[in-house]
Amino acid sequence: MDKNVYAAIQSQYSTLSKVGKRIADYILADPVHITSISIQQMAAELDIAESSIIRFCKIVGCAGFSEVKLLLAKYSPKSVRTIFEDLSETDSISTISENVFGRNIDTLERALQLLDFEKIEQAVGVLNRAENILILGVGASGTIAEDFYIRLMRIGIRAVSLTDSHLMQIQASQCGPDTAVIAISHTGKTREIVSAVRTAKECGAPTIGITGYPDTPLKEVSDICLELYSPEQLFVSPRVAQFSLIDTLYVSLAIRRKDSVVQNIERMNEVLLPFRID
Repeated sequence: MDKNVYAAIQSQYSTLSKVGKRIADYILADPVHITSISIQQMAAELDIAESSIIRFCKIVGCAGFSEVKLLLAKYSPKSVRTIFEDLSETDSISTISENVFGRNIDTLERALQLLDFEKIEQAVGVLNRAENILILGVGASGTIAEDFYIRLMRIGIRAVSLTDSHLMQIQASQCGPDTAVIAISHTGKTREIVSAVRTAKECGAPTIGITGYPDTPLKEVSDICLELYSPEQLFVSPRVAQFSLIDTLYVSLAIRRKDSVVQNIERMNEVLLPFRID
C-alpha cells in the first residue's frame, strides 16, 4: 500500500530539524507546485542543499524526490476532511457528531496508510511465542494497556497490565526471555515507561513499543517499535488508531490460537451467564 505523504509529513513534523520543517512547510503550502518542479529548482528556491531534500524524503518513507511528487499528486489534500476550524458554538450536535466521526475516520485511514505490516507481523510472533505478556502504560496510555490486558485474558492468554510507575519497575526487573513486554506511550518519551522497558530488555525480555512518533527514546530501548500516525489537531484523539492497532494484535493472536480461543470464550460465557439478567 502506498503511503500518504501528507500524513507522513504531518505525523513526523514535530521531530524534524529546522531545515526539515522548512521543507515540510514549503511542500504543504503548495503541493501542486512541488509536483511540477525538479529537486534542483526546489533546492534553489529554498536555498538549501539537494542532499537535505533527499534526506527529508527518506525520513517521510520515500525513496526519493520523484516518489514524493508522485504521492503528493495521488493523495490530494482536497479529500482531507477538516473539523474544528469549521465548527462554532452555534452548531448542532448532529453537525458536531458528523465532524468528530469524520475526523476519527480520517485518522484511521491515515494511520492504516502508514502502518508497517512487517513490524506488526514480528510483534505478533513475539507475543504468540511468549509464555507471559507484560503490558505497560501510564495516564491515557494506561487505559489502553488495561483494555489490551482484558482482551487477552478473555481468550486465555496470560497477561498482566501495570500503570503504577513503581510496580512496573519492579516487575520489569523480574522479567526473562519467556515474558514479552509491550509498552504504550504516545510521545515515546514517558520516563517511567522507557526505564521499565530498558530494565526488562536488560533482563532478556523481548520488548515492543507503541508510539505516535518516530525516533523516540522508547524506540531506542524496544526490539520492535510500532509507530502510529498522530493527528496534530486539538481535541482529535490518536486513541482510535491506538485501539485499532491493539485490536489488530489481539485478533492476529486469536487467529493463531483458534481452537484454544474458542474453548476459552465458551468457558467465559458459561461463567458469566449467572450474572446476566433474563
